[in-house]
Amino acid sequence: MGNDIARQFGHLEPEKAAVQVGTHIEKFWDPRMRRNLHELLAPASGHLDEADPLLVAGLRRLERDDTDDAERRKPTGG
Repeated sequence: MGNDIARQFGHLEPEKAAVQVGTHIEKFWDPRMRRNLHELLAPASGHLDEADPLLVAGLRRLERDDTDDAERRKPTGG
């Protein structure tokens, strides 16, 4: 699912895309899903090469708390 999200932001410049991927994960994924993603993409997991580079960059931004605060605070539909 993470690779699909990364592809949705692929039309953006890589830096902005990474911010948006991290923001999306922070905003819409529950803590258990984020924890699983961290485990899956840990360097020792052997799965890092299967991940879209934008997903990896977005996850790193999320780890640094370098996401889009304004976008994260926007209400979502529903």
